[in-house]
Amino acid sequence: MMHVMNKKQIVSFGLSRRLMKGQLFENCLREIPILAKSVPLFWFFIFGVSIFLRPACAQAQEGQNLRFVFYNAENFFDPQPDQVLHYDEFTPQGSRHWTTARYRLKIQHLFKTLIAVGEGEAPALVGFAEIENRHVLDDLIHQSPLAQIQYNIIHFDSPDPRGIDVGCIYRPERLTVDFAQAIKVGIGHPGFRTRDILYLKIHIKTDTLHLFINHWPSRYGGLMETIEKRKRAANVLIHFIDSITLKQPGAMTLVMGDFNENQNDEAVQSLLQSGNKVRLIPLKPQSRYGLSDGSIKGGGQWALFDQIFVSKSLMKNSGEMRVNGKSFYIFDASFLLEKDGKNMGLKPNRTFVGFKYHGGFSDHLPIFVDLMVTKTAEP
Repeated sequence: MMHVMNKKQIVSFGLSRRLMKGQLFENCLREIPILAKSVPLFWFFIFGVSIFLRPACAQAQEGQNLRFVFYNAENFFDPQPDQVLHYDEFTPQGSRHWTTARYRLKIQHLFKTLIAVGEGEAPALVGFAEIENRHVLDDLIHQSPLAQIQYNIIHFDSPDPRGIDVGCIYRPERLTVDFAQAIKVGIGHPGFRTRDILYLKIHIKTDTLHLFINHWPSRYGGLMETIEKRKRAANVLIHFIDSITLKQPGAMTLVMGDFNENQNDEAVQSLLQSGNKVRLIPLKPQSRYGLSDGSIKGGGQWALFDQIFVSKSLMKNSGEMRVNGKSFYIFDASFLLEKDGKNMGLKPNRTFVGFKYHGGFSDHLPIFVDLMVTKTAEP
């Protein structure tokens, strides 16, 4: 069974709020001592002041970038037991000893990361992997200085046995979500439970964007032993993309996520093309600060599991909405990294190393792409 929401339900489902302007500035000032340790104050100042002074606008303006971010947040759980799955690893009494204090620090880490990755402008949309439920996203946008921005939430509970889902937050004054659907990956395969693929039909001015947020099955158990699971995810996604392009040739499609594969691996390649037919174009990855060679590091080697693919229609130089720079960026800011004691260079500063609490941000680095909107703004 598919989980879907229409536009009216999505608007009511957002439950975002704004604070009074005096409260906004006071909250920002309260966060400065924390931010100074990990985020360049320049970006915090630009971010806070620009949003504090900027009037709300109905839609993206001509020549404006819309930044789409994807971030595997590494075990973004609240400290309450899961009453449905009876999963209590991330509780104070559980094996991870996940306390309220650690949860609040995780929220602060995510907020700081999103401020920094926005580089002066709050991202238009952020897709997440490894979130437990809607509640954690609600806390992120309401219990941190992100409360000064109106973010809406899209989330569906998935059948993953660990209770980790994909989800997103987005700014309704920058774009409109007309339709949302949780695409089940395990249909037809009893006993195969994994994360859904989140599909959003997005309206930006007069254009429609089809967005798919992914977190494909992991390599736990071995690369070859798990490849069939990722092929299933790829085949489900292929079916949906092909059904859209069959009805709407030239449809604008953006696919992002943690695929647990590099670009040249089998399941990803099957997604990108079928024989001589090019389905999606892989954007060229660029390191934002030159501090990494991928989005995740294991065994001393960087890998690029977090990727962004787009349809040809988003790569046209003359398009009314197109990818700016024809690349996506790995946001490898120094505060998200630490020295790799066993190997050369740096590695992501993660929340857990095995079951040992480390107190960092995530084992993945966030990635982002900018979409350029070139049409004249509507009144």
